[in-house]
Amino acid sequence: LENLVELYLDRTSITDAGIVYLDGLTQLSLNKTRIKNSSLSTIRKSTFANRKLKYLDVGYTRITDKGVKELRGLPHLSSLNFDFTQVSLSCRNILADIPSLQPVRLNGITKEICEDEYYDI
Repeated sequence: LENLVELYLDRTSITDAGIVYLDGLTQLSLNKTRIKNSSLSTIRKSTFANRKLKYLDVGYTRITDKGVKELRGLPHLSSLNFDFTQVSLSCRNILADIPSLQPVRLNGITKEICEDEYYDI
């Protein structure tokens, strides 16, 4: 799996134990999985995240603002999807210091009203 750079694990039973071994990825999709805030901590601490991860999709998961804080240490992250998660619009402040981050997807969040499909950080 050395040359693997994109991995879509949507609708799988992936756990933190499996995430640890995903070295070298630039894109990771975990949409509609059972990941939690602790999973984002695992991603941040893994070797692939700090070096290469640019795209992360955690839409339709149980992620909250607490988990979003774990992503602050990912300097190359440029695209995030938080659609239908439990994050709030406060996540934009949490992620403000990631220089490469583009608009974050926030469709369907319920803690505050978000009229736009994308929200600029």
